[in-house]
Amino acid sequence: MSDLSNSFTQSNLEVEEEQKADSILVERSFELNELSAQSPSMRRGFTYDSENARNFDQGNVKKAKEGVKELLKDALDKAKKQVTDLKSFAKKEGYDSGYEEGFKKGEAAAREEFNPFLETVQGLISDLSGFRKDMYDQLEREMVKMVVDLAKKVIHFEFSTRDDAVQEMIRLAVQSVLDRESMTIKINPADKGYAESFRPELHHLFSEIKNITFEAHTGVDRGGCVVETNFGVVDARIDKLGEQMDRILNLAPPSPDELVAASKKDTETDIEEDSETPKEEQSEQSAEENDSETPKEEQSEQPAEENDSETEPPEEKK
Repeated sequence: MSDLSNSFTQSNLEVEEEQKADSILVERSFELNELSAQSPSMRRGFTYDSENARNFDQGNVKKAKEGVKELLKDALDKAKKQVTDLKSFAKKEGYDSGYEEGFKKGEAAAREEFNPFLETVQGLISDLSGFRKDMYDQLEREMVKMVVDLAKKVIHFEFSTRDDAVQEMIRLAVQSVLDRESMTIKINPADKGYAESFRPELHHLFSEIKNITFEAHTGVDRGGCVVETNFGVVDARIDKLGEQMDRILNLAPPSPDELVAASKKDTETDIEEDSETPKEEQSEQSAEENDSETPKEEQSEQPAEENDSETEPPEEKK
């Protein structure tokens, strides 16, 4: 049994060793096959790495090219913008200078062309201003005269139609009198009754009145009166009132036409006086010359008489 076990064991061991050897051979062959199979992959890996390096270099170059292009583009854009700005600035500056120069030339030409017209217009304006001033002065005086004439007509109408108008005129006349003790008031016959009825009012207004006499007088228009006192006469007739208004009007300053006429008249009188003065001087000079010539004539006559006496023959002796 032990032999069997030994034989079995050896045989088994041999078989196992053979199997191990076969397995080793198989394994080795498998490893070689793997190495032979792995060699292309290793080659591919090496190729891949070189391709990656080459691709990396190409990418960097491409990026560099793109960066250069962008830089060039930015530089070109900036240059174009600067050129555009310079052109616009130059255009604006040229436009401004040209506009200013053209404006000055146009202004000078317009002034030269319109100066006569402007001078004419200014002359017309000055003439109109002077004419307006003269017209204002003249119209002012005429307006005052017209107002005075109208006031005359109104006063005349009022005092000639109102029955109690004479009372107001008497009051005004007595108020202007200095001595009111004794007065004689002449009125129109139609106003005598109204004047007599006004006597108490006069004594009440003027306490110094002692004697008042109302006389009807046809020479006094209705509404007017004439007050006679010891110190003078106050003529308060309607016509005299108009004359007083005319005097007030004459106190106003004269119109320009009147001033011009007065100055011309004064100039003419001065010229006439100057022209008459040489004539008087000439007449005086001629009179003096005549006076100076008279002794010469007398002297010439005296030698002539002497010559005549010498030429007379001597008287014959008888």
